[in-house]
Amino acid sequence: MRSAQSLSELPRSLEITVHRGDLDALAPFWDALVDERHPGAAFRSWAWISAWWKSFSAGREPFVLVARDGAATVGLLPMCAERSPLGGRRLLFMGEGIVGSDYLGVVCRAEDEERLAPAFAAQLARESYDELELDGILRGDPLLPALEGVMPASRADVELRYRCPHITLGDDFDAYLATLPDGTGQQWKRRLRWLEKRPGFEIERITDPAQLVPGLDALFELHHQRWAVEGGSDAIDSGAVEAFHRLAGRALAERGWARLYLLHIEGAPRAALYGWRHGDRFVFYQAGYDPEWRQRSVGTVLLGHIVKECFADGLAEYDFLRGSEPYKLKWANGWRETVRLRARDSSLRALIHDAGRTAYWRLREAGKRALPESALDWARRARKRVAR
Repeated sequence: MRSAQSLSELPRSLEITVHRGDLDALAPFWDALVDERHPGAAFRSWAWISAWWKSFSAGREPFVLVARDGAATVGLLPMCAERSPLGGRRLLFMGEGIVGSDYLGVVCRAEDEERLAPAFAAQLARESYDELELDGILRGDPLLPALEGVMPASRADVELRYRCPHITLGDDFDAYLATLPDGTGQQWKRRLRWLEKRPGFEIERITDPAQLVPGLDALFELHHQRWAVEGGSDAIDSGAVEAFHRLAGRALAERGWARLYLLHIEGAPRAALYGWRHGDRFVFYQAGYDPEWRQRSVGTVLLGHIVKECFADGLAEYDFLRGSEPYKLKWANGWRETVRLRARDSSLRALIHDAGRTAYWRLREAGKRALPESALDWARRARKRVAR
């Protein structure tokens, strides 16, 4: 860790404390700190984090670093503590895990990010834990080099987690379509024209908080239909996850960020797409479609409609978030990367835990290589059925 001398070089006006009490006590000033221009604004918002805490806090306690400059609260680093499998103390981001949060990190205004990152990292260097695991950090986030700077390389590692494709938008949607590979733009136009001729064709946009929850239920149904043939969804795999999204979605709609689109044909929704609009970007979070309409590309048509709307509204970016699925790469013209930082204490328990985790993953990968693909596919489907 850093020497006492280097830690003392941090801005003297900043005071860093650890909030371990009721999370609701932070609500009054939380959202005022969220920078809506940041790609992770929704994931760092009070709507998202408080819903995650209400849904998934069992066995955990708050561990939120709070930065104050005089009387003003200027930043938060939302984390929590839990017991590791060997009984140690593990620190992690609030918002991590099954809900698929990307770009997690310091909640602050853009102008404070550079000075807060080293202050929070220095505080973590003083804390006692067996394991620190911060997943979903944007590569290039000032928090990452700040944390690496206070942790010996022998006890910390950073690994790539996801590529997050995005579209840098411009002024001309048709010119953009012409740049897409494999005739994607022309195919989208043809499929749209065909669907527009079907009875009851309509694309509905839902932003009203009262209507968003019923809209999410339609999304869940289409999402589960789409993934049923593959053993179920890894992203929305339980009633608890659905309940979380209803809670977070309504709160994000009340803030004016949530957008849910439904493509209707012949009296029923055939495709759905859910995301958020904040700052100058649209963030695509989740989607689903009716498998019986797959050949008509209802999901792709809805996606293209929203991209076109983003062009028309003068937005700068359409973010696909994590995952390099082929359909995303056909539309994207750039990407970001997220990483996971892991650090461990030098205690014997932490070293044993780390060795055990490494052995587990090596055995798991060896087992996958030894089994035929058909057996692995059966195991994946069985695991999803048990999870539900």
